[in-house]
Amino acid sequence: MKKRANPDSEENIRRIDTKARAKKQTHGFQVHFLRGGNTVTRLFSDNGYGGKEGARRAARNFKRSAMGKLPARVFRGPIGAAKARAKTAASRKKTGSKKARRR
Repeated sequence: MKKRANPDSEENIRRIDTKARAKKQTHGFQVHFLRGGNTVTRLFSDNGYGGKEGARRAARNFKRSAMGKLPARVFRGPIGAAKARAKTAASRKKTGSKKARRR
């Protein structure tokens, strides 16, 4: 069953709202993206930022500043990704790493 997208979500900013019956409640915006070898994830809770709109503003500001400091996204596409995997596998075979021997 596919999850419904939250209408409050944006590109790289997800709205997190736990169900009412959950023991612990989480409400906020999560910023998540990958750039190069870096993964950036941070949650901006409604409680900590004075409500839903304050958390949204903080998430947008964080995203803008964090993306400015990291390299631009490189889209490889299906062919480029396959080449990258093949190159990694070939280098493992040459070096004789444990991962290559397990397969």
